Amino acid sequence: MSDWVAIGLRFAAYADLMLLAGLAMGGGLGRHAPGIGGRVIGWLAILGVVITIAQLAATSLAMTGYDLAILDREMLTFMAFETPMGISHIVRAAALGLLAAFQLAGRASRPVAAALALVALGSLAWTGHAGASEAALGWAHRSSDIVHLVAGALWIAALAMFARLLLLDFATPGGATTAIAALARFSGIGGIIVAAIVVSGAINLLAIVGIEGLSTTFGTSYGQLLVLKLILFGVMLGLAGFNRWRLVPTLETALGGDRQAIAQHRLRLAILVETAAAVLILAVVAVLGTLSPVG
Repeated sequence: MSDWVAIGLRFAAYADLMLLAGLAMGGGLGRHAPGIGGRVIGWLAILGVVITIAQLAATSLAMTGYDLAILDREMLTFMAFETPMGISHIVRAAALGLLAAFQLAGRASRPVAAALALVALGSLAWTGHAGASEAALGWAHRSSDIVHLVAGALWIAALAMFARLLLLDFATPGGATTAIAALARFSGIGGIIVAAIVVSGAINLLAIVGIEGLSTTFGTSYGQLLVLKLILFGVMLGLAGFNRWRLVPTLETALGGDRQAIAQHRLRLAILVETAAAVLILAVVAVLGTLSPVG
């Protein structure tokens, strides 16, 4: 049961922080991004604080062997302020708390919100396998992990924005033009995001298992889940390409015609499937962080 709690909290943290950071950065859509209310960012930040506190408490309890008698104030203070894991949680909670306060008070500009959200997201690199790497390898691993997280956050937020545009905003005046422009904008930076994910993912894998461990890793539970993650990523990549080269041009051509509804439905379905694949990847990542890559 304790393992599933840890996995559930990891999934919640990744989902919340990646969506938060991605939305704060506009999903990479620039001026074509649909407006995101400050309260949405604020409540995502508050949820992040709650998840962070729960993670720190659960991790501290696990460190005691689930002995509540040992988990006193001194133990909690040590875990929070004298371990890299604890410090990362404190930094994350502080960044999210500031972001929530600024956003709900209406005093946060987009650059400030994005910076605080990125600090919170980047703190995840000090947990899991990246957090266990040491010395120069550790810094390289964590830097690569941050790039991986940011690129994934942009993609996830863009999918959320596309879903909104296609499900809610498309029928409003100018909604179709806005949606097409946003999809075209993401097509332009999508290659950069994919390249960042692939390169940083490869660096992360080598940092975890080493070159000599590649041949044996895929025979472990860790390696099999990693293969599942790669398959899901391939599905996302294939759908993104199909959207860019087939569905979006078809919709653009069909605007105002008899086939607009069909073209819109197909694109909406593709975006929803791509989003489902992204959610499954986050679930796989949550489990991977609890497994040993060597067996």
